[in-house]
Amino acid sequence: MTEDLIVHVSAEDAGLMIKEIIYRRLKLSRGLLRRMKQGGGVFLNGTRAFVTQRVKENDVISIYFHDSATDLPAEDIELDILWEDDSLVVVNKPPNMAVHPTGSYQSGTLANALAYYWQKQGLKRKIRLVHRLDRETSGAILVAKEPYAFHKLVQQLRRNDLTRKYLAICEGHIEHHSGVIDQPIKRAENDEDHGLKRVVDADGKPAKTKYEVIRTYYHDKEHKLTLAKLQLFSGRTHQIRVHLAWLGYPILADPIYSKPSSLINRQALHAWSLSFRHPRTGRTVNISVPLPGDMADILKYCKEGELG
Repeated sequence: MTEDLIVHVSAEDAGLMIKEIIYRRLKLSRGLLRRMKQGGGVFLNGTRAFVTQRVKENDVISIYFHDSATDLPAEDIELDILWEDDSLVVVNKPPNMAVHPTGSYQSGTLANALAYYWQKQGLKRKIRLVHRLDRETSGAILVAKEPYAFHKLVQQLRRNDLTRKYLAICEGHIEHHSGVIDQPIKRAENDEDHGLKRVVDADGKPAKTKYEVIRTYYHDKEHKLTLAKLQLFSGRTHQIRVHLAWLGYPILADPIYSKPSSLINRQALHAWSLSFRHPRTGRTVNISVPLPGDMADILKYCKEGELG
């Protein structure tokens, strides 16, 4: 059991119940409070306390969470750690790696690699992915190492306070330099891709993506390409992929929304940057990771601008 949070009671909070301070000041959900009471506990001035107890000025509330090890198999897979502390870790996920086991990919996932990474350090941790990346998508992914951090980061994600930006190589030259795609997305009907495919549809859930053209390229008469920067304002499955395809400029080599390409063997989408407030310090954390080799090589061997 590890001490996770300490609250020094101010004059303003004197007379409140412990749970009122937890809700108002720490903004913890009732579900997290329930798990905290079951697995760890709340202490007032060093003595176990009920959350209905009232506090005085200068009292010290200590909150403990209990965490257990993941039951996923640990696999010795090298991780590219971009940033880490006691609360969270940001990993540069390689392309063609699933983030967690699924029906088609039961091993070799990011979650299996994290299980080994923490096991090697003697840590008991569940795998708490704050957001997801598709298997073929490379780049930065944020993982919480403890319940409180996960709770606070997910809150940021839901409020769009956690900024996620991507780089994509798209087919064709995008006509407008920048824009916002504000189109609802739903699961496709009569889908031959085992329920994976999504489409823009008025009956779908709200979805919003901002795009900006960085540069246009051509490889030959058959390959006009655009390097675009994209920012998510919602988190629908395949959102960037669906929105770009709807716009008429699908991601190069997208296996669902486009066609195979001789230039790359996976969809050319990269999670380029993350920006968020640290769940404990409140400081802004900015993380970015350059294009991986397979995407960088495409641009290296292409020419900028229009075909002459």
